[in-house]
Formats: sequence, C-alpha cells, structure tokens
Amino acid sequence: MEFEIVPSVSGQMPGKRAYLVQSNWDDWFRYNTTYILSYVDVSGNKYNIGSLKIGEINQSDARPSIPELFEKLGDQFFSVGQDESYYKELNILGENIRDEILNGLNDIAFNDVHFEKARNQHVLHSSLLRSLTTASVKGKFRRLSHGGARLSSYKFTYKVLQNNPIDLSFNVIPESNPPTNIHALIGRNGVGKTHLISNMIQTVLSEGNPPNADPLGIFYEDVEGSNSKYEEMFANIVLVSFSAFDTSQLPQERNVDSRGIKYSYIGLRQTDSHTGASLPPKTPNQLADEFAESAYNCCQISIVRWVNAIETLETDPLFKAYSISKLTQVKEEAEFKAEARKVFNDLSSGHKIVLITMTRLIETVEERTLVLMDEPESHLHPPLLSALIRSLSDLLIHRNGVAIIATHSPVILQEIPRSCAWILRSSISRILAADRPSIETFGENIGGITREVFRLEVENTGFHKLLQEAVGKYEEYDSVIDAFKGEIGHEAKALIRAMIANKE
Repeated sequence: MEFEIVPSVSGQMPGKRAYLVQSNWDDWFRYNTTYILSYVDVSGNKYNIGSLKIGEINQSDARPSIPELFEKLGDQFFSVGQDESYYKELNILGENIRDEILNGLNDIAFNDVHFEKARNQHVLHSSLLRSLTTASVKGKFRRLSHGGARLSSYKFTYKVLQNNPIDLSFNVIPESNPPTNIHALIGRNGVGKTHLISNMIQTVLSEGNPPNADPLGIFYEDVEGSNSKYEEMFANIVLVSFSAFDTSQLPQERNVDSRGIKYSYIGLRQTDSHTGASLPPKTPNQLADEFAESAYNCCQISIVRWVNAIETLETDPLFKAYSISKLTQVKEEAEFKAEARKVFNDLSSGHKIVLITMTRLIETVEERTLVLMDEPESHLHPPLLSALIRSLSDLLIHRNGVAIIATHSPVILQEIPRSCAWILRSSISRILAADRPSIETFGENIGGITREVFRLEVENTGFHKLLQEAVGKYEEYDSVIDAFKGEIGHEAKALIRAMIANKE
C-alpha cells in the first residue's frame, strides 16, 4: 500500500493508494497531528475514510516528521482514528485493504504493540487521545479495526402464545463477564425444546403467522415505549441442527426477504428448492464439499475470524492434532478445496460437526444475527462441546449477535450464567413453566447443575434408583457399600448417608 500526503484529493488520482490531507487543527497550540484519510481504488473510485491523528516518539515539532510518500510508517510513528466511523469506513474496503492501511499507519487500536510503545508519550495523551479514552481505543476501536461490529445491548422477550402462554426473556449486556450472548433452554427429553426453536424461526420468518395456523408466538423488545418489528431486532437468522430425527418444518434458505431478514440453515437436512419437499440427508461427500466451499469463502473475506475460531477449538487436543489452520497457506482455489475435503474426511463425526458448524457460522453470521441451535451436544464429548460454546460466544461478541440453544446438557449451562438459562418443565405435549436455575451455573460442577435441572428425574433413574433400592434393603451404611462390593464413588457414598438419615 502506498500513502501520499497531499493538499487535497480531487480530480484523477493514482489508484490503489491512500491519501493523507493535513488539517490545520492544533491541540493546545502545540501539536498538529490531524489528517484526513481518503482511499482511491484500482478503478479510480474515491472513499472518504475520515479523521486520524499521527504521532511520533519523542515528538518535539508540531507535526510528526513523516515522509510525503511512503509504503509504511517507521516504527517511531503511531496513529489512531478519531471516531467509530473511521474504522467502519475502512471495513467497507474489505479486510485486506483495511489491514494494509491500518498496518501501514501503525494504528494503535489495530496493533497493541504500537499502543504499548507510545503509552508514555506526551503527544499520545495531549493530542491523539485528547477526545478519546484508552478504554475506547482498546475496546470498541480495536474490535472495529478487526472487522467487528459495534456492540449493542439486546433485551427482548419471546412470548409463547399456544397452549399455556409463557414469557421467555433474553438480555445481552455488551462486554459483560461472563458473556451473556449465549442463552440456553434446558429440560428433559420431550419437554418441547426443539418444537420451541422451530416456533421461534417460524415466528420471525412468518411474522408470527404461518399460513393456516394460529400464531405460535411473538418476539418483542423489552424497552419502554418500543414497538420494534422483527427486522429491527434481527437482520439475520441462522438455524443449526444436526439431528437425524428432526421432522419440524424447515424453511427455505433465503438471501433476504421483503423485510430485509436473511435465513440460513446449517445441518444434515435438505429440501427441494422449488417445492420445499424433504430430500434425503446430506451424504458425507456433500458435507465435505460444503465445508470446503465455506472454508474457502471464509479465507477470502474473514480469514482472521476463521483462524481465531479454529484456535479456540484447538483447546481440544484431538482437534489441534489435525492442524486445520494450515489450510490458510494454500492459495490456489482448487488445491485449497481438495485439501479441505481431505482434512474434513479424516475427522471423527463429532469433529466434523464442530468444524463445519463454526465455519458456516463465520460465513453467515453478521451484525444483529439470531443463532438458534438445537442440541449441539448430540455428537460431542464435553471438552469439545465447551470449546464450541466458547468459539461461538467469541464470534457473536465480534459480530454483535445472540444465540439461543436448546439443550439437555449441563455442560452448556456450565459455560453461561444463570441469567442466560431457562429450565423448561412440561406435561404431555405442552410446556407448563420456565424458571431460572436457583443456583449460579457459570463454572458450577456438573453434578450440581444436573440435580438443579432434572431433580426428580435424576432421583428416580440410573444409579440413584439402585442406591435407593439398596438403602431400602439394608439397614447399615457398611452393608449398602458391601452390596456394591465397594465399587462406588464419593457422591454415591454421600447420597447413601443422606438416604439412610432420611430413612431414620
């Protein structure tokens, strides 16, 4: 990338070049560090990016001593945009051009190395950060400089209208810790989680009124005086479901509808694009082709997000062993896709599902996306499931989105706070109630979450039932232990003591 300092950007200017116009604005009558950045592409189209300031280590003159023509500023220089729009306009140019410009200008939001080098410089605090805060540079500017969205809060409710009306509220707080952009609907098998997810999709895509049916439910924004429509809350819907037994209606994928809402599906099912009729599930070869195509697209438009997601998934040792991120070193399209298919086919079924899920999500998730995910734990062991949830959360933070996951896995609740979890209770064919867990779930042990969510189901099934039968048969603690020949864990021993105490 070539940069040139010019008095103005007008008329025909050489393309694929960034232009800096000096401003006469000074800070405290000492520093003149302000420039206006424009970019002219190879076709001669001009883009007005906005205002930035450039400083220099140990700067003594009013202006930094940058050359009139350069490809990259020397290490003694550093810069920062003066508002959010500067980084938003750079993002319009695409990831590659944006990164070239920010790297060439030693942007301190884009690269923390430059921030740390300039941290104690007088010009940084008196001029470059005069109207900014360190928190904004290291927070929202850094996120925007890497292609992220400006974070906004989500506070909305889904009202179930059929059978027993229930309100499910969801609140996403930007930059909260732990993150609040993943929410879970948990309950036993048959409670209606998958049906509820399907209804949510139909509600948004059909504005709550599927043909020849009563309204299923309604989304509304929890802001006083707000009357937001679905398209104002969500610009994009993505459904993720790899269930082989899901028979719910699957809407046709759409690039955009009349209200501007996009819809994408990630999973095994296929439908006829003309009639909507169900087709046989995708074959392993079709899934490999889908991954290869999606991974190639990601590497063209969002390679950093894809690599970051892979690195998060590589906290699972088996996933790490496949070195999937090495695909980014393959530049030729046919070779890339062939290698991607080979890597995909070598994976286990669980790793395949995680990889294609995250890759397709990176390809499809954009600002104000609602991701609806149905029982992702079905094919995954707990560490891989945890890695998937963390990777999804990172993506949603970056893209300003929110996910609602239907699950029966306490592992997912272990990754989110109780304020993001709903426990569903039901009788035959309908949800009767939805409650928050009474315990804090983030980082809680699996046993505690399992007891909290499933209660009587846990107490009357599995090893609990065997323990109850043994305690009913024997009077003494040691006799119960002997009945199991000592092959019994610490929690079971504690339960036996409690059962005997209650019996007495």
